[in-house]
Amino acid sequence: MSWLVALAVLSALIFFHELGHYSAARFFGVYVEVFSIGFGKKLLSFQWLGTQWQISAIPLGGYVKMKGQDDSDPTAISSDNDSYTTKKPWQRIIILLAGPLANFALAWVFFYAIALGGPQALSPIIGSVAKESPAANAGLQKGDIVRSINGERITEWNELSDAVKSSIGTLTLQIERQNMVHLLSITPKITETQNIFKETVQQRMVGIAPRRCHPYARPQFYRNHRLRIQANVRNLFSHFSKCSETSYRHRTRF
Repeated sequence: MSWLVALAVLSALIFFHELGHYSAARFFGVYVEVFSIGFGKKLLSFQWLGTQWQISAIPLGGYVKMKGQDDSDPTAISSDNDSYTTKKPWQRIIILLAGPLANFALAWVFFYAIALGGPQALSPIIGSVAKESPAANAGLQKGDIVRSINGERITEWNELSDAVKSSIGTLTLQIERQNMVHLLSITPKITETQNIFKETVQQRMVGIAPRRCHPYARPQFYRNHRLRIQANVRNLFSHFSKCSETSYRHRTRF
């Protein structure tokens, strides 16, 4: 079953890759004769928009056959206006690059879909402080960002909540307020509350609630991952450059 899933994913990637070539070719007026997923013997085909769309026997790639482009006979050149060979060099370059760019665009679509659809963890930003609560008495204010509790780094609201619930005695909070760092001591208060089963339980609380929506969370998420992708691309080209230099040295060494 796993190989079927892998085959389906591979076929989808091939389809979008070839669709990039196809779309660019059609945009520049190139007649596309065949759009194939797979190589070898044709298994299934149909005609649409003047192109033969087909699935071939070997699903390890695909191709788009354009008018004037024949790998089996490079001398077969067509001079028609809808031929690939009559297009300007920059147009042919765009047609060739459109496949990888389509895969890159698809990756970004999945990236944003996962980011938007996945669970959003609440930031450790205080949205409200109950009056006459341990938090209010300790000096906590709305908008404070909790950075650590007893020296343990806090990155999500759940971590803050767990630290309070499991605490014994006084807690030392490192908070950020208006770009200034403050240390506050707070002693949780044991309070009776109801759990999800409507049962009365005793729980340590300090009287704070999270900010429900942090407007900078998603842009920061995108920015961090965009910078990570850019760094990986730079590292890739840097590695390629070093490999090329090493290869050149080996070729010129006697």
